[in-house]
Amino acid sequence: MIHSDHKNLYSRFLKGHEGKLHFAAHSHHFWPDVTREAQLEYWDDCALTSDEKWDKIFSKVIPDAQAHIAEILNLKSKEQIVFAPNTHELTTRLLSLFLGKTSLSILTTTSEFYSWKRQILRLSELPEIKLDMVSADTFLANRRELIDNLKLKLKNSPDIFYVSQVFFDSGLAFTDDELLELTQSSSPETIIVIDGYHGFAAIPTNLAKLEGRVFYLSGGYKYAQAGEGVGFMVVPKGDWRPAYTGWFAEYTALTQPREAKVGYSQDGMAFMGATQDPSGFYRFNAAWDLLKAESLSIRAIHEYVKNLQIFFLKNMPQEFLKTQALTPLFSPGLEWHGHFLTFESQTEPQARETQQKLKNKGILIDRRGRRLRFGFGLYQNENDVLKVCEFLQKLS
Repeated sequence: MIHSDHKNLYSRFLKGHEGKLHFAAHSHHFWPDVTREAQLEYWDDCALTSDEKWDKIFSKVIPDAQAHIAEILNLKSKEQIVFAPNTHELTTRLLSLFLGKTSLSILTTTSEFYSWKRQILRLSELPEIKLDMVSADTFLANRRELIDNLKLKLKNSPDIFYVSQVFFDSGLAFTDDELLELTQSSSPETIIVIDGYHGFAAIPTNLAKLEGRVFYLSGGYKYAQAGEGVGFMVVPKGDWRPAYTGWFAEYTALTQPREAKVGYSQDGMAFMGATQDPSGFYRFNAAWDLLKAESLSIRAIHEYVKNLQIFFLKNMPQEFLKTQALTPLFSPGLEWHGHFLTFESQTEPQARETQQKLKNKGILIDRRGRRLRFGFGLYQNENDVLKVCEFLQKLS
């Protein structure tokens, strides 16, 4: 049984969704109430200081956000963390490192998120782009097979290896050790990118052994509970010169003499773009200041969510799975899994119909093609789970 309840931290979002059960925390996690005050703080700072607000943002707000991220991921060099409005902007900057090259080889999987997948599929229409997408469909039945397939492909020394920490279409997750194994199997010339969007601030993540070798992407929209505008990337130290650049990339050297060659900051800021709405940093800091004060570490959050998931599976009517012809895409013990549970329908129309039936009863989940995703978070409790299971029984 789960004895604690964290609903009091989310009263405004819960009031906004009154009469509904929001089981899509993996898609848009509710924001704690303190983020509203943080948003107002940003507005007040603008009113008081106008252009000079950037002094506070770059001297305190961004460093505080970097410190929170470094602590969550167990990183030593917080200055290697760079921000953007979204992670797609950051992956595009990474790709721009190869502008002007005669070829670009990319290794990835079939289960990467839409923005990255769409971008590389478009690029693969160019003859100089070589794309190798390894099927991730075997990961549930035989995770070793996918890891070995990727290790075999890494022997070809692709320019970029891009892989999710937690697959968005299933919730299946790599462990830190498995990501380390893949990294150690690659050549030093391969740029390794880990998409951590469904891992960051959800499952305990320790990048200590990967720091300085991998790029790690995530943001504030989901489990970080801060909403839009807080995409970030952990950058290995190096002389990075992305072709897709902005004036913030030399922000730390603005007082230096201008040279003919474009200059870059000597840290993660080399990948910084131009002006963006910084209010998300305020919300992010407020959320994680609160969660630290509440002693809600990532491990504590993960255990809370995992217990909710187990409680859900214990009470979920098996008749529902049979009548809706749904296949669970997770191991029964949830040994290592993301914060949502995925069930695959036989057809997309069937999945759409099931999702709509739930929505009609105020139960909000989401869908990716034939796959229904039930997401869990701190603002839910066992009573919420039982209400969902009771309605699933009626659908059986």
